[in-house]
This record gives sequence, C-alpha cells and structure tokens, in this order.
Amino acid sequence: MTGTRIPAPDAPEIQPLLRRHGLGGASAALVYFSFASPTSFIGTHDHDGRITPLIEFLPLPVHGAELLAAIAGIDENGTRLVANYREAFPDLYAQLAAFGTDLGPVRSAALGWLFGAGSLVLGLREDDMARATLPGQSGVRLDTVVIEADGRYLFDGRRLLRSLMSYRIAEVPRDQLARSVFESMGDFAADAIRRLLREWDARAVLCAGDLFAGNRLLRDRARTGLTRVRRPVLFPDPARKVA
Repeated sequence: MTGTRIPAPDAPEIQPLLRRHGLGGASAALVYFSFASPTSFIGTHDHDGRITPLIEFLPLPVHGAELLAAIAGIDENGTRLVANYREAFPDLYAQLAAFGTDLGPVRSAALGWLFGAGSLVLGLREDDMARATLPGQSGVRLDTVVIEADGRYLFDGRRLLRSLMSYRIAEVPRDQLARSVFESMGDFAADAIRRLLREWDARAVLCAGDLFAGNRLLRDRARTGLTRVRRPVLFPDPARKVA
C-alpha cells in the first residue's frame, strides 16, 4: 500500500469509538467523511493511532467558472456535456459560473464544497432534499472515479459533477439525484474498504466523521455494502436533530 502517514485529523471521535467497542489500539480500515473538515479520506488506522490516507479528494476550484472549465477539460465528452448543460439550463449555468467570483483561484478538497457544487449544478431546493430522504426511494449510480496524480490516489469530484449534469439533462428529478450523491458515495466507500481488506488484515472497519453521524442515506448505504466484511463495522451515533 502507498500513502502518506499523518497525525490523526481533528476527529476526536475516532479513539473513543474504538474504545467503546473494546478495540482501543486496534488496527482499522478507516473512512473519514466530513462536511465541516477540509480533509476527508479513506485509509488505515494503525495500532499506534497513526493514520495513513490512501484515497484523498481532488481539490476543486471554488470559483464556479473555473469549476465548469475543469469539468469541460476532462475530455471531449466533458466539453460537449458542459455545452449541452449550458443550453438546457442557461440560468443555472449562469448562477454557477458567477459563484465565487470574489474568491480568486481558490481550490478546496472539502466534501462540503463538492456537495455544495452539486447543489448548485442541480439547482436544489429545500423541498428536493426533503423528498430525497423519503423511504422507498432509489437513486441512480453516479460516477465515482479515482485518479492518480503525483503518486497520490484522488477521488475525482469533477466526474461526479459531470455525471449529475448528464442525468439532469436527461430529466432525472432533482430529488432523485440528490439522493444519488449520498448513495453513490456510500457505495464508493464500501467498495474501497472491501478492496483494502483484501490486502491489509485490519481488525475493524471505522466509518467516522460528521457525515456518517448526520446523513442517514450515506450511513445506511455504506453499512449495507460492508455487511460481509467479517469484521466489526463501527459508526458514530446518529446526530440528534435540534428542534
């Protein structure tokens, strides 16, 4: 395995979660997905408490026009798709292109920005998110692609956003696509952990971060994908809603 060993991120729930299940000091395959933190990744937690990220997230431009250019620049299909999106949704395209004009050439690997960009792409409303979480609904499979750059493996959020654009042009409802983002990320996390466990004999699987605590769709989808790993799969307690 390759990766850069770093101190544990600002995630105080990791060690208490392991200790709560009698696994303090245990090696664990780790998914850390956070909306608030600038860093999310999939990697390993060693018995000494050190963390090695193996898959991180590609930093994306925060200026909307630059983000659109980055999506268009993936390949020829990207260029055509962005042009088709602009033709189908001129108002959404203009809003996204104008976003963050005062920020300059800033890039962010935060999942908060990736999801925010997805919301802008879809033109999500509050009632869309309410419908997305209703029981009995199902999403579509979005592109979750990992690329290699400078010896690092990076989740390419440009392709997830391009996938959203493509389905939206095909008139898939906004609420279904909002649900699909979290289901696809849960599937991606579970698949990455299963692959990791073929090479590394961890004692447990740890899904940490505020997104696993606060997003039922992500948590349930990852849990379903990890049912057969034959190791304890640990999640934070669901976040309580404040009335």
